[in-house]
Amino acid sequence: PKFIRRKHSKIIPSPCATLLSDTKEAIALIIHNYRNPSHIAPLLAARADEPGRVFLVPSNRDKPLLLDMLLAGDRETPGGFFGGQGLQRGIMVWDDLYRALLEAAGIKPRAQIDPPDHWLLLRGIIKSLRERFAEDLPPGAFADGFVEMAGQSVRELLREDVTLGGLAASLGCDGCPEEGGCSRPRDEGGVLCRIFRDYAAALEELGLSDSAQIPSLGADLLSSSKTAAEYAGGLSITAAGFLSFASGQLRFIRALENAGADLELFVPECGEGQFYTVLDQFPDAPSTRVESSATPSLCLGGGDLRLASDTLARELVLWSCGEGRLADACPLDFPGWGGIAVCGDEGDLASISESFARYGVPFCPKEGMVVSATVLWKSAVRAVDMALEGWPPGETADFLSGPLFAPLDFPREAFAAKLPSGREAWIKFAKEEGGALPRALARALAFTDTVAKGGDPAELIAALADLAPGGEELKRLIREGAPYPSLDESLRVLNGAVLEAREKERALRDLKRDLGPGAGEPLRAGEAMAFLERWAETAFTRTPPPVTPAVSLHPGTPPALTSAPVWVFPGATASRWPGLIRESPLLSDDRKAALHDSLNLGASHLPLVPEKRRQREALFRRLSASGTELCLFVYPLADGGGRPLPPSPFIDGAAKSRWLLPAAEPVVRSLGEMLPRPGEPLVRGVETSATSGGPKGVDRGAPSKIAPPAESGEFYLSGLDDYADCPFFYYCRKAGLEPAGEDLFNPLRAGNGYHKLWELAWKQYTLSGGALESLAQELFDEAYGAEYPELLSHPGLSRHRPAQLKANIRLGAVQDGMEKDGLARARKTQKLEYSLPEMVIDKVAFKGRCDRLELLTDGSYMIFDYKSGKADRYGKNLQLAAYSLALKEELGRGAAATFYLALADGRLAAAKSEDAPSWVKKRDVTLPAFEEKAIDAMTRAAESV
Repeated sequence: PKFIRRKHSKIIPSPCATLLSDTKEAIALIIHNYRNPSHIAPLLAARADEPGRVFLVPSNRDKPLLLDMLLAGDRETPGGFFGGQGLQRGIMVWDDLYRALLEAAGIKPRAQIDPPDHWLLLRGIIKSLRERFAEDLPPGAFADGFVEMAGQSVRELLREDVTLGGLAASLGCDGCPEEGGCSRPRDEGGVLCRIFRDYAAALEELGLSDSAQIPSLGADLLSSSKTAAEYAGGLSITAAGFLSFASGQLRFIRALENAGADLELFVPECGEGQFYTVLDQFPDAPSTRVESSATPSLCLGGGDLRLASDTLARELVLWSCGEGRLADACPLDFPGWGGIAVCGDEGDLASISESFARYGVPFCPKEGMVVSATVLWKSAVRAVDMALEGWPPGETADFLSGPLFAPLDFPREAFAAKLPSGREAWIKFAKEEGGALPRALARALAFTDTVAKGGDPAELIAALADLAPGGEELKRLIREGAPYPSLDESLRVLNGAVLEAREKERALRDLKRDLGPGAGEPLRAGEAMAFLERWAETAFTRTPPPVTPAVSLHPGTPPALTSAPVWVFPGATASRWPGLIRESPLLSDDRKAALHDSLNLGASHLPLVPEKRRQREALFRRLSASGTELCLFVYPLADGGGRPLPPSPFIDGAAKSRWLLPAAEPVVRSLGEMLPRPGEPLVRGVETSATSGGPKGVDRGAPSKIAPPAESGEFYLSGLDDYADCPFFYYCRKAGLEPAGEDLFNPLRAGNGYHKLWELAWKQYTLSGGALESLAQELFDEAYGAEYPELLSHPGLSRHRPAQLKANIRLGAVQDGMEKDGLARARKTQKLEYSLPEMVIDKVAFKGRCDRLELLTDGSYMIFDYKSGKADRYGKNLQLAAYSLALKEELGRGAAATFYLALADGRLAAAKSEDAPSWVKKRDVTLPAFEEKAIDAMTRAAESV
């Protein structure tokens, strides 16, 4: 459809503090509703050559996408390359349009602050409030994350064009006292109001602007500058990609219309539902709809995040060969790798990238990586953690073996022999070993020292950049890393993050005077890391060189004008869509409702919790429509802890409203279906069939060179639970394939000391009585000195000794309680470290040794075993149930009860039979059921051996 300019009467400009939502005159604009951005590309391209045409897009990320639309097809670009440059200058975001109006009016623009600078300014304001109203502010105002929370609320108020008077009125406040201060410092809303007032005043005083307020400033400029309004009147503005406008943006749009600008809005639709869009904001404007049809969709589910990513990669590879579930379900042929796009958060894209690399799927990030996802920032966080923990051995060794430090020549064997612990020990170790390690450690220590001692923002950013290798170190790493091509991308991303940090450092030094005295104050420890984190979460590395044909990867929420024939939507679970939606602690729903009433804000502005959910669903619909031919939803069936993750309810809602057309039933692979089944196609070199190799895994690795897991005909019951959980893990542990520990603290030797302590304590208790709690303290040094003398003398283990002592004393008190409950009266005799009678199953002898056996006066008995972990870990163990079975033949009956005494939390994991004494407090009769499971596991173990 051609643009239609409607006859209209002029709208009288309103004062800056008044919204134009009450204006009843007709709006001089037309709205085009579309489903997918590619559908409007020809319409936009037809307007590219019109004089005075300006294209307005939601973000800078949309600019290159729109430029591609305008230059697409066979259309000749006037002026060749320079004509394309002219088109690029005509594509604007709100800030560009505002600056163009300022330039036309001859007004110098204010310096605009980015999120880290915004954080600095707010920090100074909140620090002043904390000092002035220390006794009046609510406790939450002193929390570490309060600056970030307040910043989100302040920017929301700026976006929605809320005035200070309007905010105060919503609180029922008459205004600030004449003598200064705040009349409502104890109220969260009052605190926000004061912060908002001080922030707006600081921006005005310093001549700065916040990006959130740019549209409001633009509307104010048009109402106050005749020159700017005349310039705007000569513009023809086409806005594309806006689902709805914030209040400040809406006022700017109406001010542009009032100035005489031609306005045309291309608005994405969301289908059926209570979605508040531009159509609702301009109900009287004429609209047209670009014809389109619903997109087919298909769901891919995997047992966990990695299997979901592998399932996506596998199905795409098979589809490219004309096979697999996608080839069967989809109405279109494989679109080529360049016809597929993926959007997702950092975790999704990291997992998908690994799966694509393994399956050989070509892919290319379409945007730079956020610095918080790079090895530079992750190493910085780890460095601070290491410093706080006192540079422990194992964790520090892993840290210094990372790509930022000494990935190719860290002296692992020398480390395992010396196990340095603590700052000075590591400095000495690095000096002795030489190579890249001394310089790498020095960089890490320099960064953590700067964070601990404090520095101004520019110094902190510089310290972060200096954490990366540079100069000769980087050249050496590149040279020696030549045999490892996977390092190339890591180093490229690292270099990009360092370049961003250097640019930010220079910008901070230039902006220091503009941000006022607070910008130069040193930030220490938590505040220093909070500032760096804010920068890392909002800074991006440069876009990598393009690779074609390749799957496009879009980090986070993609630009509004993105589209592809096949759109992949990972993370489509209920926990993310809609996710957990809460009220703002500083701007409650009641207060938002008051602002809505007083300022006549639209339904999507300062949204309440139910409206936030609808906004999430609208965004979900918009993203799912980014695929012109197919939308693939990819999600894990469970989280990292094994808890089920249902798919998003928005998927079903989109299907019921005919927004999407399910092409087939969901493709679901549980963890038990990780290997392809017989008859299913395989991706050669990546996958193996569930039936390939020997039935017991004998073809894995080089079994002829691996020792058998145990001597033939024997099985020790202490390993029964390892076998029951995973026979392959049991095999690896018995074959000596488990990696040796590198931590200074040796849990096995500490466990020996723990067992020795209670062997000595019970012998002493049997001879002379007393309290087990006291005996634990008296005998601790003797027992641990015999089994683990380093625990008593090594400086690096100084924090472990009191922890072990305290835990044993606590367990002594637990056992004293059992003695008082009835065990002492019922005891006939006690056996320590008692060898169990062998139990033979299918010619395999099952052996074991019982830590403690209590024979009771009624002929029954109880079994005790000392464990180092927490009680919950042993609640379903079968070891003591198997001991009961072994003793049944010798003693004529099974155990009355079994107890795991857990050192880590001082609790018991117990099981009892029906003839257990009444003082055994466990309610459930579970031991017979455990015995049945134990005999089943032993039978399977006998077959394996």
